[in-house]
Amino acid sequence: MLKLIENELIKIFKRKNIYILLSIGILIIVGYNLFQKIMIFNDIDIGKQYQRAYSNDTFFLENYNQLNLNEDYENIVERVHLEKYAIENKIQYNILLNSQNNNAPIPADARILLMQIFNNFDIVIIFIVIYLSSTIISEEFHNGTIKNLLTKPHTRIKILLSKILTNALIIIFVIIFMILFQYLLGGLMFGFNSYSLEAIRYNSFTQSIETMNLIKYMLLIILSKMFMYLLLSSISLLFGIITNNIALDILISLGIYIISTFKTLINNVTKYLFIYNWDISNYLFTTDILIKQSLIISTISLLLIFLLLITIFKNKDIKNI
Repeated sequence: MLKLIENELIKIFKRKNIYILLSIGILIIVGYNLFQKIMIFNDIDIGKQYQRAYSNDTFFLENYNQLNLNEDYENIVERVHLEKYAIENKIQYNILLNSQNNNAPIPADARILLMQIFNNFDIVIIFIVIYLSSTIISEEFHNGTIKNLLTKPHTRIKILLSKILTNALIIIFVIIFMILFQYLLGGLMFGFNSYSLEAIRYNSFTQSIETMNLIKYMLLIILSKMFMYLLLSSISLLFGIITNNIALDILISLGIYIISTFKTLINNVTKYLFIYNWDISNYLFTTDILIKQSLIISTISLLLIFLLLITIFKNKDIKNI
């Protein structure tokens, strides 16, 4: 098994496309950080900005139905609590993770940009995951190399598992790579001092502010994101085996991800679909019931997709490939 995984990793890192995708990701991160650096005004009074934002957002909450705002009510509620916390504790740095009041923006620092890495660059990680998962099996069928692989003393299940585990390792590599790059870039551009500050989040269930060590927070977010990446990877593998068409596989997988971002489609029935539960990070600072529900649905879905993968791959006809 280890030899199979090693061979898969060698094949992946020999591809030029993986370095092109990582380079695109780097350019996007650099561009966003430069934009945030340009937006910083040295003479800005952050305390007054929080006061102004709190005043505006409180007004928005009180008159939400009359104002017809194009923003979720929950976002404003979160901001109000965080702005109030910042004012009461005389905080002079950005703690507004998910949204800001456009009338009183708070400058970014290295810490908040690191915390926002999945908010801002999740699509980069997802596209790399989908691309690699779509090609790791489809290219074998397309090039006919799957025949050579199956003639070796390895069962189909072992071959499939090696590809699944390889994908998981690549996902971890991409996440660590992007986080380390943002950590270094953010530190160089904004200073490393802010990394010593705690991560501050609003718990919508208890309606209270929670704080934790920044490293612990980032590890928690990474773990809570893994279900989504693994499910997307498994879906791409599944359609890769079924269609043998890389472009179609990528389109289907991206389409499923895009649908998962449409919260307007969530109702009493669809809320149990795995695509609306796979990003467990959305439920970390809510009720434990939602976290458990998301974990159960995602785990069951992942196991079912694995069973489908094994069944279809074992019975796949390769004579005419």
